[in-house]
Amino acid sequence: MKIELNPQQKQAVMDTEGAILVIAGAGSGKTRVLTERICHLIELGVSPYNILALTFTNKAANEMKERIERSIGASQVWTSTFHSLCARILRIDIDKLGYTKDFTIYTEQESDRVVKRVLMDMPSIDPKKKGEYLWHISRAKTLALSPDEYYDEIKHDDNDAFNIKKVYVRYEEELKRSNSLDYDDLLLKTVQLFEEFPDVLEKYRRRFLYTHVDEFQDTNRLQYKIMKMIASGSGNVFAVGDEDQSIYSWRGADIRNILEFEKDFKGAKIYKLEQNYRSTTSILKAANRVIKNNSRRKDKTLWSDINDDDPIVYYEAYSDRDEAEQVARTVDALVKEGLNYSDIAVLVRANSLTRLFEEEFNLHSIPYKVFGGFRFFERKEIKDALAYVRLAINPHDSDSLLRIINYPRRGIGETTVRELINAAAKQGISVYEVLISGAGLSAATVKKLTPFKACIDDIIAACSTMRPTEFMQYVVRKSGIETFLSTSTDIEDATRLDNVQELVNAVSEFEKDNPELGISEFMQSVALVSDTDEMDDQNYVSIATIHAVKGLEFEAVFIVGLEEGIFPSQRAIISGDIEEERRLMYVAITRAKRKLYVVNSRSRYRFGKTEYMPKSRFIGEMSGVKQTMRYTNSGYGAQNEERIKLGANASSAASVLKGGAFTPQKKSAPSTSNGADLDKFVKNTVVEHTKFGRGIIVETSGEGEDKIAAIAFKGLGVKRFALAIAAVSLKIVDDQT
Repeated sequence: MKIELNPQQKQAVMDTEGAILVIAGAGSGKTRVLTERICHLIELGVSPYNILALTFTNKAANEMKERIERSIGASQVWTSTFHSLCARILRIDIDKLGYTKDFTIYTEQESDRVVKRVLMDMPSIDPKKKGEYLWHISRAKTLALSPDEYYDEIKHDDNDAFNIKKVYVRYEEELKRSNSLDYDDLLLKTVQLFEEFPDVLEKYRRRFLYTHVDEFQDTNRLQYKIMKMIASGSGNVFAVGDEDQSIYSWRGADIRNILEFEKDFKGAKIYKLEQNYRSTTSILKAANRVIKNNSRRKDKTLWSDINDDDPIVYYEAYSDRDEAEQVARTVDALVKEGLNYSDIAVLVRANSLTRLFEEEFNLHSIPYKVFGGFRFFERKEIKDALAYVRLAINPHDSDSLLRIINYPRRGIGETTVRELINAAAKQGISVYEVLISGAGLSAATVKKLTPFKACIDDIIAACSTMRPTEFMQYVVRKSGIETFLSTSTDIEDATRLDNVQELVNAVSEFEKDNPELGISEFMQSVALVSDTDEMDDQNYVSIATIHAVKGLEFEAVFIVGLEEGIFPSQRAIISGDIEEERRLMYVAITRAKRKLYVVNSRSRYRFGKTEYMPKSRFIGEMSGVKQTMRYTNSGYGAQNEERIKLGANASSAASVLKGGAFTPQKKSAPSTSNGADLDKFVKNTVVEHTKFGRGIIVETSGEGEDKIAAIAFKGLGVKRFALAIAAVSLKIVDDQT
């Protein structure tokens, strides 16, 4: 053996024959076991040529290959993703299915354009359902169903079943004429090839005498079938996974593959890896308490030798703004204690929740990057909505006009847009001037553009008469964005609508702090907030969806937005399918190595109003012990701090919670660790901020390291800072003239 393995790992590695399932809990070294098992086979004399190793990302496949080569030198082990394996197989034999070997593989964007072209030739079908049809086609292929078979599957549940079938048929015809396959076809056509040409399957059965699959819980039915078809020749299959981390059902992953492994592989042996090498005992106890509430799982309990009395900390924020501010305070405190920013992650269930954390980190110069979604103001739906606002402020902004001229779709095609652009260029005027005058346009084009012109005229008129929040709400409705997203059957559009509503919330908060300012000042503020600041590429806080960090680990993790309807999601609550949400919580908890913070907000500003949110059921599930609480006051009003102390010695390991920051801290003092004297920051003091320029303190609250300053900046409005964090970016200006 090249590396030391624990007894359970070693037992799995040494068992080389037959069907084997390794249930590997989070942080238990599953990839190490898989690669060591391959190395052990080669040491026993098995040819690398006869070994297959499959996983789900190119990065994981490359890492596995590198580990094997470092251990035993260069090898012929076929290590790849499922899709790469299938592409290689099809390049050799796809001519048997009527394609040529130089077939093109379509990306999602190219598939999207194919469906768009198909719908243009089917005027009776609503083109707005393009996303829905793409989803159904992908689902049908994952289930290995032809258009007719899929129609029979959904006809009693979906009123649009016949149209779905028609689009599916036309889509397939387009791909076949183009000698092209989409991503799902790589799997589906490989299964078809194996079923229709047994000699091809037999070739791979003879070659791959030992089949290995990593992240087995993420396999869909087609991937499982391919694995089973290849491995059925020798009977040797080694699958490693964890059903408690199965969080991709929306992408086709089928948890039954791992739960029913023994049914499909008679005599299969099961090994469990329960020792975790990542997290403290306290964190693992919380994870175990949560996941035991799921019924569809194999019994196991994670444990660790990393004994640490540092308790898990629970904080109930007064509001979502308070939630973000407290996380920023604690991040700052952790860094002062010695952590790097890159050791810290803020995890959200929905990417619409990232905005306030982005704003708070921007305000306090905390470097960050967003994963699992764009930075809030860089998301397409936000840029689209703000393009209407920019156009209302500056009608001659041709870029904004052209961005939204056909969004939401209003039947204005590329030919019309090109005529508009050419007319503007020929006359040396803006696109908007051509739009309102019709100069240089054909009568047919003028008629086609009339509804859009009327919409823009109304929005421009409203801009000068409405307050910012009212105007932003008006833009979302008048433009048709709200109707388009709320009536769409595309699952992603529900998230986009949440993001647009969060934009309205951002305007509302700006207006509350700056009642004398208008929408123009908000837009100027947004331009600064969304600037890409110069950051150390390696040292930043990760703000991420939980899906985006599966497989990663951090010294300190904040799980935020823990309210019913957010986490677990409203969709899961309505459907009654909470188990995948609970697995998602389990994944989030087990990303933490040493420190874990769980946070919910009593109230959250959503959809234009304050909603009072019940705390997530997962908070109660992870505690199992009596909670202690105390109340404090800071610049954002009454706040409730609670600590959940987990672990055998938790009662003697109390964190000292000071000033709203929910992390162990030293006693508050007027001077911060960066040397700034916070007592000097008083009302009417003129300050210089490294990013926002010169401003004046209009209000302060709190004392010592709890001190909050509201600072008014010209053209940007009032921004609130926790001075203990922000003092490093602020300089008091002696000359206050």
